[in-house]
Amino acid sequence: MLSKHTHHPESPDQRGHARQLTLSLRNAIVLGIGLGILIPAILLGTMLASDSYQREFDVRVRSPLKQYAGMLEQTMPVPLWQVDATSAQSFVNSVMLNPDVVRIVVEDAALGRFVHAEQANVQKQGLLSETRDIRKDGAVIGRVTIEMSSHLMEQEFLKKFLKGGLAILVQLLISFFLLWLLFQRRMMRPLQQLQRDVDRLGQGQLADAVSVARADELGSLALGVDSMRLRLGELMHEQASHNATLEQRVEDRTRQLHASNQELRTALEDLNTAHAEIQRSDRLAALGSLVAGVAHELNTPIGNSVTVASTIHDLSREFNKKMEQGVTRAALQNYVDNNLAASDILLRNLHSAAELIGSFKRVAVDRTSAQRRVFLLDEVIREILLTIGAGIKRNVHEIRMDIPPEIRMDAYPGLLGQIISNLINNAILHGFEGRENGLIDVSARLLDTEPASVELSVRDNGIGIAGANLGRVFDPFFTTKLGQGGSGLGLNIVYNLVSDVLGGSIHVESQPEIGSSFIMQLPLCAPGHEDMGRRLL
Repeated sequence: MLSKHTHHPESPDQRGHARQLTLSLRNAIVLGIGLGILIPAILLGTMLASDSYQREFDVRVRSPLKQYAGMLEQTMPVPLWQVDATSAQSFVNSVMLNPDVVRIVVEDAALGRFVHAEQANVQKQGLLSETRDIRKDGAVIGRVTIEMSSHLMEQEFLKKFLKGGLAILVQLLISFFLLWLLFQRRMMRPLQQLQRDVDRLGQGQLADAVSVARADELGSLALGVDSMRLRLGELMHEQASHNATLEQRVEDRTRQLHASNQELRTALEDLNTAHAEIQRSDRLAALGSLVAGVAHELNTPIGNSVTVASTIHDLSREFNKKMEQGVTRAALQNYVDNNLAASDILLRNLHSAAELIGSFKRVAVDRTSAQRRVFLLDEVIREILLTIGAGIKRNVHEIRMDIPPEIRMDAYPGLLGQIISNLINNAILHGFEGRENGLIDVSARLLDTEPASVELSVRDNGIGIAGANLGRVFDPFFTTKLGQGGSGLGLNIVYNLVSDVLGGSIHVESQPEIGSSFIMQLPLCAPGHEDMGRRLL
């Protein structure tokens, strides 16, 4: 049965809790309006108040102070020169009539204080003073000091500031209230009604139309929601009709999928069988190529041995004829020297043939038995290269080996030989196509890893691999020689042997017209595989 999943709308309590966690749209807009009105008013009011205060301060304190100081500077020289303290005091008292003037001191250069006036009980805050020298005919005869306070001015300015601020605050409150009222009536009420309609639609109640308050943007939104209501009703009706036949269609599709899966399993079994047959054919072909190469290599030392043996036979028959007529010491010595030289050549060629046959036997046994043993990597690779050397020479290519002699492995030398042979044959077949004098480097180095491992690489200077094919070279049945002798399993077999049996990894690096490198990382001790025999069959 097909399970049906229904959507449960949130309850009003859940929506209320969500609104408590986040700032609602209304609160956000109200807060934005309030801050948009208040912050500019505060900043502009502060600037205007500061400017007004400076102007008031200049008019009430700073400018009068300089004027009074200049006036006393002009009027005091005569009374001070004539030592007329009464006249000087009258001038000072006239200036003291200004309530902002706190103290005036007139001093004689010779006698000290001459006239002094100071208001009692006056705040000493915000005092400014001005001192001028009193001169007579260019000579300083005294000085006058006047002090004024900004306290009264500041009190008056504060009262005016408070009145103006209160007026601005009232204006701001009225503006804010009008904006809030407009926002509440024109936006929030239609939105709240639309929210109620949407909640009703979410609960599946599609019979009633969505309310449209007025023909504005929110009204257009409400019309869109109502259109959605109508479309949703149609879709629900279609869904109900589809559900009526859905289970039958699911059963039909299930039967079809079951039949398709059965066909795919059969095809997969056939494909695995074909895969195994092709792998077996490739291994037999590789072994046949190995035998042919060894036979070709044996032709040279065995042919040389036959030639030398035939020469010895002819020399012995000729010497036998000479013995009937009598043998001289020189002829005897010549016969012995020729026999020694021929025997030496014969022994060297037979020894080479014996080494080649021994290497072939070891490689063939490793290939067929998949026996695990401890071996030196350079010896195994050298034997493998020796057995496939004939094929390389026929293709006019060169193989170089750079493997330290101390690398010892506990693994499967036969599988390693199959890997190296496949990589070299792949380089000859694909990398050196249409080329001569190709170069293949087989190198190895120990890696500082845990567990201990070795990096074994096979590099060629061939045509390289196209970038589009670089990620597919290890895929089964992928070959650029389809129908030309390529099965597409050589590198796939290499990948499976390296990763599944030897417990290592392999990757390829290639650049067009420069060459390709197959780099393997193999543990010095291969993991155990009880079913490895079945893998190789």
